[in-house]
Amino acid sequence: MRDFQLWNLMQERDEEAFATLYHNYVDALYAYGLHLGYHAEDVEDAIHDLFVSLYHKRGQYPTVQNVKVYLLIALKNTLLNRLPKAKMEILNPELHDQLEDSLEELWIHQEERGLKRELLKEGITHLSPRQKQVLYFRYYKTMSFKQIAEEMQINTQSAKNIAQTAVKKLKTYFSVLWFILCFFY
Repeated sequence: MRDFQLWNLMQERDEEAFATLYHNYVDALYAYGLHLGYHAEDVEDAIHDLFVSLYHKRGQYPTVQNVKVYLLIALKNTLLNRLPKAKMEILNPELHDQLEDSLEELWIHQEERGLKRELLKEGITHLSPRQKQVLYFRYYKTMSFKQIAEEMQINTQSAKNIAQTAVKKLKTYFSVLWFILCFFY
């Protein structure tokens, strides 16, 4: 299950999704807090505070596409709000700057993914209803071609052909769009 799906389930008060998010990110958050220069005990307390806050305010958070970035920023804010600056030790200022840069790169990557997602949505509008249906079953429902064929009451090879034609059409759409963007901008 993807992180944003876990996030949405956690928002709906799913205890297992909450626990999974915690286990998926506790080590990365701990390492990030240490790299920011905070003491281990302070990082542990901040992570605890962050997840207690998430638990108590479930359902009040926005929809999040990149859970990791959201949690890293939330931890950093928790640390900054929780501890006076005097308790922070910058063990390696260059490493701190690199982490700041990498967080910025994550935001940029997230924006690029959002743009690609929007372009994909636009490209999908150029597909036939059957092509959309096959791609939906294949990539969103993760169904096999055999399952798709049974669902759509067609043979397996037809399902494969429809999917292949749809993907080719999307590739052509993106190639033309890329050419236009490069040529005119």
